[in-house]
Amino acid sequence: MRGTGLDAIAWRIRAASDVFLFTHEFADGDALGSVVALTLYLQAMGKTVHAFVPGQIQSVYRFLATDELLNTMPAVQAAAHIGTAHVTCLSADAADVDRLGEWKSLFLSGAEHLVIDHHETNAGFGEVFAIDGSASSCCEVLFDLFNLIDPQLIDARIASALYTGLVADTGSFQYANTRALSLVHGAQLVELGASPDEISRCIYESKPYGSVWLMAASVAASRLMYGGQVVVSYVTRTMLEDSGALDEDTEGITDELRRIAGTKAVVLFKEASDGSVKVSFRGKYGFDVKRIATAFGGGGHVLAAGCTITSDLGEAEVRILAELDRYLGPSRT
Repeated sequence: MRGTGLDAIAWRIRAASDVFLFTHEFADGDALGSVVALTLYLQAMGKTVHAFVPGQIQSVYRFLATDELLNTMPAVQAAAHIGTAHVTCLSADAADVDRLGEWKSLFLSGAEHLVIDHHETNAGFGEVFAIDGSASSCCEVLFDLFNLIDPQLIDARIASALYTGLVADTGSFQYANTRALSLVHGAQLVELGASPDEISRCIYESKPYGSVWLMAASVAASRLMYGGQVVVSYVTRTMLEDSGALDEDTEGITDELRRIAGTKAVVLFKEASDGSVKVSFRGKYGFDVKRIATAFGGGGHVLAAGCTITSDLGEAEVRILAELDRYLGPSRT
């Protein structure tokens, strides 16, 4: 654990009365599970809570009551409120402050800033922060925090949100970040009311048709490089428009591509609406993709990382492949 630790976070939360919660753009299961669990837990503590998630929220996570719990205060009202009240701002599962997207300035306007995360590249952008790079997910860190503050407040809804993040970030306990304690935590959350069957069905068997269409198009556009060691693919604005999918619906494409036998890494280029290119990396067999992401100002984990490049798709590919050449050699066939 790096930073001031969970004890310091717990002390600040106990003292807070008005809390704004934040997470990263293109929110995945761990991000959404984290902010939903925090919202419900802090409400159980008697706090006034509002959670702000950038962009649109994937429909597969609506079972967590995201429509009811998240983005419930308009931006103008939130800005006015934070300017007159003592608001504690808490970021969960965001590796750096820029990943808070359109809510970055609101977070920075708070009276105090807390950060809870599990990304190894997080330098700690709050005055009080707890970063556990050994944890599989931010939800695992939050489970430790909730048990530290008051385990009696963890009900079935909170357990379900935490289990969602744990399942999403471990690939249903298949990825290398799954530790023995992750399985213990999963069992404890099931005992507290989380339903593995319902949660897995909602995440993996309730995707909109457009999301599946987009995945198929991206897989079809992929190609193997570096002697089959790397699979590269794309999500263009045209592909998103043709499929009717959201930017957030790109989650899961890298996981599908990493299934290809013999590959060490996946590189997925995604054209963003602002003209930049979001690059997602996944590694296998210990291949460190974090070193590639950090070379472009990004971050993440050894086997799962990402960065943003301000350029068109062609230039972004040229720059990323030049960095891959350093580790895999100049032969790209």
